[in-house]
Amino acid sequence: MKKESFLLLVEKYEKGTCTPEEKIAVEAFFDKMQDQTLDIENKLSDEKGDVILNKIFSELQVQPKKYSIRKALKVAAVLVTGLTVAFSVAKFAFKPKEITQVTAKGEKKEIFLEDGSVIVLNSNSSVTYPEKFETTRNIELVGQAYFKVFRDVKRPFVVQTHDVKVRVLGTSFDINSYNHHDTKVSVITGKVEVTSPTGKKVQITKNQQADLIKNSDLQISTENSDDKIAWISNTIILKNTKLSETVKIIENWYNVDITIEDQELNDLTISGKFKDEKLENVLESIAYLKQLKINYTTKNQITIRKKTS
Repeated sequence: MKKESFLLLVEKYEKGTCTPEEKIAVEAFFDKMQDQTLDIENKLSDEKGDVILNKIFSELQVQPKKYSIRKALKVAAVLVTGLTVAFSVAKFAFKPKEITQVTAKGEKKEIFLEDGSVIVLNSNSSVTYPEKFETTRNIELVGQAYFKVFRDVKRPFVVQTHDVKVRVLGTSFDINSYNHHDTKVSVITGKVEVTSPTGKKVQITKNQQADLIKNSDLQISTENSDDKIAWISNTIILKNTKLSETVKIIENWYNVDITIEDQELNDLTISGKFKDEKLENVLESIAYLKQLKINYTTKNQITIRKKTS
């Protein structure tokens, strides 16, 4: 928050022309100031404080009328001496409200942002974003989501996951950042910049994918990007996908818990395409292809084991 904006707001407060929201914010700011700068205020002599205070009133072109606002301004006068902590408090007071959207296992959600962008949130995922964007459109993602970003060159769209940061101006892309998963960023249209935890940056375009490999760095590959968002149309596409990863996909998709009894089965690779299929059909297909046995302890508790003769 700039000094000029702060002084303008103080003037409105002193004249009683603040909106209810501005009045609450200013008073919260003064409360924080008096709590956090008490020692500094005590060290500020009345004489020096009055000089600084009169300078503020001179800039506001008003006469001090009330002791309460005078005292608050005297605390705020510390800002004029070069302290910046108070403005960070003021900035916090005016920080837009944050919204968090969450999906359960077996659920998907379409989210419309105030700038015209759209997020499709996959199951067992969450996104957090401000109610109203400012200079940067910042999003936090856990899990998987498809983003269709409204182009705005003045306000970059930035998505932060638990490990990578993706920056765009206007495009559509998919991020798969489930914690069990190596993070994958796939571009559907346009171009995005992906930054790894080490600071390495890569740019990818349509049909390119950036993979953050554990204990490594970003690797770029070329694949059909439409396959990466097949989940939006209720389609599971598996391409040499390990059974351990396939199980996680199925768990999120159908809201079930699956145990692989024999750990050596984890690295079996599965390929297939399932559109609007029932859980039983998907599991039976996998069991047939890999000679496995599926046991249902309950409707939602499933065990996969080797098939014995």
